[in-house]
Amino acid sequence: DSPNAYAESLVEYMRSTFLCLGPMDEGSRAGLHFSCCGHVAERLVKLLTEEAEDADGKSKRMSHNGNIPPVAKIDAFGLKNLATDIRHFEMFADSTGVGQLKECFNELKCLATAMLDRDLPMLLMPENSGARRRKYPFLSLEKIYCILEKYVGTGLGEKLMARGGGGTNRNDFLMLEKKEVIQLARIVK
Repeated sequence: DSPNAYAESLVEYMRSTFLCLGPMDEGSRAGLHFSCCGHVAERLVKLLTEEAEDADGKSKRMSHNGNIPPVAKIDAFGLKNLATDIRHFEMFADSTGVGQLKECFNELKCLATAMLDRDLPMLLMPENSGARRRKYPFLSLEKIYCILEKYVGTGLGEKLMARGGGGTNRNDFLMLEKKEVIQLARIVK
């Protein structure tokens, strides 16, 4: 799987910017890397989890300061693509030589991985909170709820087609139907 163009562009921008900065002490270099990667990860978490509408019910548009509005809808395939982008960001972080830099993406990775985990419905049940905390120690149920609010459930036909042809099971990740999304949102809330 290839990362999306935005992920490749961000990585190339950071790579070239860091190369142009010239020599600097280790602390400053690490601080700059952590600041940039942390900002990217934080913005992506916000795009994924913040409300796409303001209090008046109007869709948030790109603001005057250039901030991209949060996503209004996402499905299993969008989350799968996001997971691919996160792996790309982590590979970049590892390539910089700055120790533990890829940990900047932990929260984002945890959200995407959990939303793709076929065990998520079971793990969200109140009686399984211990198992959920062991598997996803940093998982925020509030943020999972926000993602579920945006989640576009698949119909049975889409689910069957995703499993389909060629003998390959492309459905190796969680695909929720509309009714399952509603049930999970009630449990998490």
